[in-house]
Amino acid sequence: MNKDASEFMLEEYDRISTAYFGLSDQVNEWFKAYVALIALPVTVLTAVLKLDKEGPLVSVSALPDLVSGLLVLVAVLGFFVVLSIVAMRMEMILYARTINGVRRYFGALDQAQHSARGGEAHPQTPELAAYLILPTSDALPPFFESWRAMFWQVIFIGLIDGSILTVALHSLSGLSWGWSLAVGVAYGVAHLGVHAFMAWRRRRQWKVRFPENLQPSQW
Repeated sequence: MNKDASEFMLEEYDRISTAYFGLSDQVNEWFKAYVALIALPVTVLTAVLKLDKEGPLVSVSALPDLVSGLLVLVAVLGFFVVLSIVAMRMEMILYARTINGVRRYFGALDQAQHSARGGEAHPQTPELAAYLILPTSDALPPFFESWRAMFWQVIFIGLIDGSILTVALHSLSGLSWGWSLAVGVAYGVAHLGVHAFMAWRRRRQWKVRFPENLQPSQW
């Protein structure tokens, strides 16, 4: 039975780790796609603001409606990019916790075998726990990773989208720079807010499924 369970856990470890790195590549591709996406309106905006001998061809406060609409579209698409990459990051964290659980399984199995031998380990075969450097806790990594990993990508996209929306609203709707900036800041903060909400929902679902929050004391 232990042999069958160990084979299953090894297969699970292999499959989940492969899926984890696959999602990591997808997140990077989505972020690259966003960078390419914002290059289009920036290029167009630069073109319509191009200087000639007498000054700017178009004022930032009076951009063509087509350009302003394009900026709004890019800002909206940026928000959906955040939704996508955060959702993928939540899955990555789920996979990482699963991998941690597999490591914990083998650590616990080794300890059980050690106890069955009367607590005496062979000098050439120390306990497996001595080699488990990475976490074995099902509470790590946290779903909301502040100041690292996905946090900075969300901040970057929120900053860019908020700035783009500010310029577009000021030109398209005639709002003052102050009000346009307020809306842009709120929109940028909403990117981080949706990240925090999705992390909170995943954390709550995890606690419902695993109420005991099983984890070794050292982690």
